[in-house]
Amino acid sequence: MPKWEGYGRFCSLARGLDLVGERWTLVIIQELLHAARRYSELRSLLPGIGSNVLSERLRRLETAHLVQRVPGPIGEGVRYALTDRGRALGPALAMLRQWGLDELLPAAAGTEPVTYDLSYAVPARAELRETYQWRIDQDTYRLDIDGTRLTVTPAAAAGATPAVTVRTSRKFMRRWVAGEVSWEQGRADGQVHVHGSDTAWNRMLLATGYPGRPHDLARRLFPADPALADISLDGSPHGNGDS
Repeated sequence: MPKWEGYGRFCSLARGLDLVGERWTLVIIQELLHAARRYSELRSLLPGIGSNVLSERLRRLETAHLVQRVPGPIGEGVRYALTDRGRALGPALAMLRQWGLDELLPAAAGTEPVTYDLSYAVPARAELRETYQWRIDQDTYRLDIDGTRLTVTPAAAAGATPAVTVRTSRKFMRRWVAGEVSWEQGRADGQVHVHGSDTAWNRMLLATGYPGRPHDLARRLFPADPALADISLDGSPHGNGDS
């Protein structure tokens, strides 16, 4: 089968997808919107991507002048960073995250539980095993973290006492996934209501793995374990992460 070389259409959408429409490409760009990354960092942030695929995607993005290599600190080699042209995709990705929210958290009726791999965000040694509940407008979701696996069920947390219960609106969630507002801002202005301890809230931020977590979150949770406390959680379109 000949290698796919694009749509070949005189169409701005098709031409844009020729450059960024392949599997993993937009996810790579989203990670680089957070911060410049070393190759090894991208590998750890993208579990499931093959080394050859990551190398090929980065090469294509460099050729298209969306990504460039920049020198890192002494001894750390080069990092991959977006060019101005690459960063211009930020608003489009924010809109796509908003659109995808209803796929990530669908209306409760008739949808099955989905399990996600959070190994890129949750240290296995953290050994998180608990339940959270989110109430978004009229829809309720049960989130069960088991190590690095997060299962989301469109239903109340029956048979379990949630460590944290969150109540908010879909309007706020769309702003959150777009990077316009953080959880903490939502709590401060009354758009997000939380029942649970501050420690449990921090565990939930770690367990859901979404950008927007405080930079020192791991240190807050694991002050006695330097290997966990030093884990980097930086990088997010919130200036403080989504998807």
